[in-house]
Amino acid sequence: MKETTKEKIRKVEEFLFGSRACICCGKECDGDNEYKLCKDCMDVIPFTKDNYCLRCGEIIKGDYDYCIKCKDRDFEFDYARSVFAYTELTAPIIFRFKYNGLRSYVYPLTKLLRDYFSTSDLIADSVVFVPMPEKRQKERGYNQSFELAKEFCKLTGLELLEVLERTKDNVKQATLNAKERSENIKGSFKVIDKNKVKDRELLIIDDVMTTGSTANECAKVLMKAGARNVQVLTLAKTVAGGIDMLIDDIK
Repeated sequence: MKETTKEKIRKVEEFLFGSRACICCGKECDGDNEYKLCKDCMDVIPFTKDNYCLRCGEIIKGDYDYCIKCKDRDFEFDYARSVFAYTELTAPIIFRFKYNGLRSYVYPLTKLLRDYFSTSDLIADSVVFVPMPEKRQKERGYNQSFELAKEFCKLTGLELLEVLERTKDNVKQATLNAKERSENIKGSFKVIDKNKVKDRELLIIDDVMTTGSTANECAKVLMKAGARNVQVLTLAKTVAGGIDMLIDDIK
């Protein structure tokens, strides 16, 4: 069978970003580097440290508890946290894992999630993930959120609950603005086993949080099904104003 262009690209990238290569820049890492990030990238990636919004987890500058977007907004989940900011530096990592078939990225990425979780204020006894529309998952070959959640549970010992189901095939959220995202995702999920959710402290695992609309809809049905509380952990969180506002923190 003739290889498709996408398959050829995937093979090239697997070679370029192989087992010893930094998942950010592609340079060779030390053999025992479990994050697969070279020292140079570890020094400049905008990891979430102290200054972040207590609701959505976005990195903010100044002595504030909440970002402007969350100051007057209520979410169905308690709060969300992210490992690093989603910028032009970190976006390619997510893109290659999510769209280019580099499933091997799941191992270093979940180790970042595990280590962030272990020192954060997140509390959970079970993990859920954001389901994809069936057609889109078939095209991609896997659900990146499920892959992250599955490996995360192996590393932490938390229980993985496959209780969320997608009820409709939405327009891709990435193509929409904040208001459109909120409307587009409404009514897109349901809980298929309420008994597994009742009285649980749940952690939603996903790759990126942008406006929080998807996580909010998931949390809404989980809380309605009887969950005690719902929190969110993602690899990345988008930043208002882009990477420029983070330059002082990176240096």
